[in-house]
Amino acid sequence: MKGMMEPLRIGPIGEGQVAAFAEVSGDANPLHVSKEIARTIGLDAAPVHGMLLVAYLHEAVRRHQPDAVVTGLSTRFMAPVPVGETIEITGRVVKQGGLSEALILRLMVRTGAGTLACMAEATLAPPPAGWR
Repeated sequence: MKGMMEPLRIGPIGEGQVAAFAEVSGDANPLHVSKEIARTIGLDAAPVHGMLLVAYLHEAVRRHQPDAVVTGLSTRFMAPVPVGETIEITGRVVKQGGLSEALILRLMVRTGAGTLACMAEATLAPPPAGWR
């Protein structure tokens, strides 16, 4: 298994993507789709949903280890990602056991400006017999 993940760049994350995620997820919090509401709490732009960032993290992990099963993904949000921003997801293996043991990846989400927006750890298991 590879030690460093190939960086995954996503974006700019547009208003349409955020609105579609809000509809599909049922997260209708207007903070994520309204610049005006975001400004009332001191943000310059509406923030991307945290769970949309988690979906992008999952995608990055799956690209790095396509045959593994993601059994856990814990996240810590550090700073909002404004709608219209580009992100880069990087990661590295921090624990690698034997063939039947879990692999742990440490992941970072940074904005195009370099701000650390999210840190995460993904736990991956080998695929079960007959997977796919």
